[in-house]
Amino acid sequence: MARVCCLAAVDPGVIPLLGAALKGAGESGHTIVARLDVGALGKLAPNVLIADIDRLKVDPLEALRQLRFVLPECVIVIYTSGSEPSWGRACHLAGANGVLSKKSHESQLAAGLKHALLTGCFTDSRLAS
Repeated sequence: MARVCCLAAVDPGVIPLLGAALKGAGESGHTIVARLDVGALGKLAPNVLIADIDRLKVDPLEALRQLRFVLPECVIVIYTSGSEPSWGRACHLAGANGVLSKKSHESQLAAGLKHALLTGCFTDSRLAS
C-alpha cells in the first residue's frame, strides 16, 4: 500500500523544494493541502505530513497538538523559520517528529526528513539545544 505524504499550509513557492526533499528521502509523490485543517487532514490520514505552522491564526503549538491527536501514527515534520532551540523543543513537545529550518537547502531537508522517517525524531541543528 502506498504511503500518503502531505504538504500543508506551505507557500506555493517552496512546494517544488519540499517535493524534491521528500523524493530525496525516499518518498514519492505528495498531496498539497492549502490550509492546516485538522479535520481534513484526519480524513486524508497521511503517513508523512510536512506543515508550516509559522503563519497560523491560531496557536501553532495547539494546532500541532491537535494534529498529533488526530494523526497518532503520522510522521509530522514542521517546516519553520523559528531559530531558537526553545522553539524546536516546544514543537517536539507538542507532537512533532521533526523540525526543519526554512534556511535549509534541499539536501539538508532530505537528510532531515530521512532521519525523521527512520528514527522518528529529527531537529535541524539550527534549532537543536
